[in-house]
Amino acid sequence: MPAAIDLGGLKALVIDDQEFVRTIVKKMLQQVGIGTVVEAHDGNSGLEMAERELPDVVICDVQMRPVDGFGFVKALRALPHGQTMPVIMLTAHTDASTVSRAKELKVDAFLAKPVLPPALREKIMAVMNDRRVTAG
Repeated sequence: MPAAIDLGGLKALVIDDQEFVRTIVKKMLQQVGIGTVVEAHDGNSGLEMAERELPDVVICDVQMRPVDGFGFVKALRALPHGQTMPVIMLTAHTDASTVSRAKELKVDAFLAKPVLPPALREKIMAVMNDRRVTAG
């Protein structure tokens, strides 16, 4: 069994074009024990923030303008350090085409909106463990 993950030592990046959603997700991340939370308001600023901050996990909305979540992940995966950065997509749309596109882009997990803190914590733990197993 993998060693416990120190959530307090993690840095999360939240990308959503709606400020109130970012605020809610940030509060939930802090509630479940994530040490540092940084925010971005769209895919472009999210990419800049991911390059500058090198977060341990990214929580990204699918529907944003001008660059949506898929555009962000595609650009992120093209960067050397972005290839292995865990990404959890937040979406109200979990239809087959959305899930299929996410798999093509190597999105690590999905969370349906509205998200609750226990589910968020569980997904973060799961993707961090998965990344540690594949990296180790």
